[in-house]
Amino acid sequence: MYKFDIMKFKFVGILAFCVGLVSFPSCDTDVEALEIQKLKTYDEQYYANIRAFKQSDHEVSFAYYENWAPIEGVEGSKDPASWGERIKGLPDSIDIVNLWMGIPTAETHPVAYEDMKYVQEKLGTRFVMHADASHYRHVFTVDGVEYDMGGSANPSDEIMAAYAKWIVNQVMEPGLDGVDVDYEGWNSNDIYRLTVELAKYFGPQGSISNKLLIIDYFNSVPPKDCIPYCDYFVQQAYSDQVGFLTQPSGFPPEKMIYCETFGVFYLDGGRLLDYARWEPEVGHKGGCGVFYLGRNYYSASGIPYNEFRQAIQIMNPSIKE
Repeated sequence: MYKFDIMKFKFVGILAFCVGLVSFPSCDTDVEALEIQKLKTYDEQYYANIRAFKQSDHEVSFAYYENWAPIEGVEGSKDPASWGERIKGLPDSIDIVNLWMGIPTAETHPVAYEDMKYVQEKLGTRFVMHADASHYRHVFTVDGVEYDMGGSANPSDEIMAAYAKWIVNQVMEPGLDGVDVDYEGWNSNDIYRLTVELAKYFGPQGSISNKLLIIDYFNSVPPKDCIPYCDYFVQQAYSDQVGFLTQPSGFPPEKMIYCETFGVFYLDGGRLLDYARWEPEVGHKGGCGVFYLGRNYYSASGIPYNEFRQAIQIMNPSIKE
């Protein structure tokens, strides 16, 4: 009798539990997605205003951005959950993005490519290829012909023209907005020769409109003969390495962009805000920016890209009516 009562109790308990599963709404097996960060939405006038601002005469914001791509040495693409790894998550008011770590295409990096096209169209942000002038070991193919620089300075005119055309093709195929040539290693004559070739297509004198021609540099200032062909020159004024920025003699200040570095030494942006405030004695600077912008997403303030946003606001204060 005792054993029978226990079994009856167990049967009734299980039956009640099953009824509860059916009748109690909180036991729904569908899992509701948890939205960690809700992005703001804006009307079309907002986007039109942002695009108009970026087309105006102002001090530009510039950044080498790396988080859209897998870490160096890892193949494939990313479909990140964090907005700190999405091009769409960049500050709306950023002007120029150097695609550090490669070029996203619809085939190789579909998420980053879709983000880039959206940000280009809606926000007017410009994306430039990072081209390399740090060594002479480049091997590339143009119009079915393979070229090899051979590892030494002063490549032939044919190879230099082909390298310029290869860069142009890399920019045009995914619809980028220009190129930033990293000048760290070539001699001054070769960077000038490449600039002249690129200037046939991009920059103030180029045949293709609205395509930027930029040179960035660290310790060797590009030759002054490059000035008429370029939109901007980016000085890598990393304060942990070279101290405060310098205004190169003879270079128009409105073509100069001064870059700090995030992370490693300066989690708070180092002297970025000082660069944003600094102005030449005559005229105005071209702008300021950062290397490794992705590191500023997780800022100490808790505000994504806080110091970078502050720099933009310093250079171009909001109009309060």
